[in-house]
Amino acid sequence: MRETQRITSEAIKDTDQKEFILRDLDRITIGRYNLLETNHAQRCVMIRLRFYKEDRLLLRAVLKFLASTFLFKGDLYKLNILVADEVSTVPFTELGYTLEGILVANRYEGGQLENEYLFGTDATRFNQLREFKLLALEGTRVKLSLASPEKAEEYLTYYMENREFLKPFEPQRPQDFYSLVGQRKALDESFKHYLNGLAINFGVYLEGKLIGKVQLSNLVYGGLRSAHLGYALHRDYEGRGLMKEALEVVIQYAFDELLLHRLEASTLLYNEKSKKVLKALGFTYIGRNEKYLYINGQWQDHDTFALIKKS
Repeated sequence: MRETQRITSEAIKDTDQKEFILRDLDRITIGRYNLLETNHAQRCVMIRLRFYKEDRLLLRAVLKFLASTFLFKGDLYKLNILVADEVSTVPFTELGYTLEGILVANRYEGGQLENEYLFGTDATRFNQLREFKLLALEGTRVKLSLASPEKAEEYLTYYMENREFLKPFEPQRPQDFYSLVGQRKALDESFKHYLNGLAINFGVYLEGKLIGKVQLSNLVYGGLRSAHLGYALHRDYEGRGLMKEALEVVIQYAFDELLLHRLEASTLLYNEKSKKVLKALGFTYIGRNEKYLYINGQWQDHDTFALIKKS
């Protein structure tokens, strides 16, 4: 479906103009929204959106339609949208919507309580950030791109090609992790952590192929300003300095853009290649964490290293 297609809405009878059906160009119902609150004094409106399709471009078109409907045809300035937490968050971010809150157990659906996300935008921001691009970094040879659900096929290929190779180094995965659905679910959770400021997961690319991952997790700001650095590389790309290059780029981003003060990384005791990379990057050994992670069926000790930003 093309994103440029026309979206229409129609008020549902006997709802006092509070509930509307959304249709695509073919007049097929694709969702609905409820008008929860309109405050003309504060120039803001809140709606609850229910989107029935798994089509990212179509959702983008709906979000543009809603912004046009509420922000550019009257006196309203701020648009708030409540949406179920299983809906893809990527189209919101691409269009400059910001995640302003998570409402836990806020919606009763199918016999159980569900979480909802609160996204917001305003007339100025929406105009200025129409083509918001996801976080991307670049080295001499490698490129790093924020992990997001629409890249599930790339990540599935990466994990299938490295399933046995990574087994001694990573936590055990459920069987459905090695499926397209499982990867979409994992990447959606990863992207939500990014939106909430908890972690940043990058895919490492060489000539368009996903060859590894770098993660900044346990992000803490304030007085600590620290994060944990994790990484993994495709089995066929070892020994070429590619991960070192990717980590250099992420470290610079962490210190210069996120203004972090300290990074910490941990490796299995027998992973000498990983230790060599960390030492080459200037990390200092700070100690051993016993039974640190449950990997390959048992609790494994790890050696921990730290890097302090130079003044």
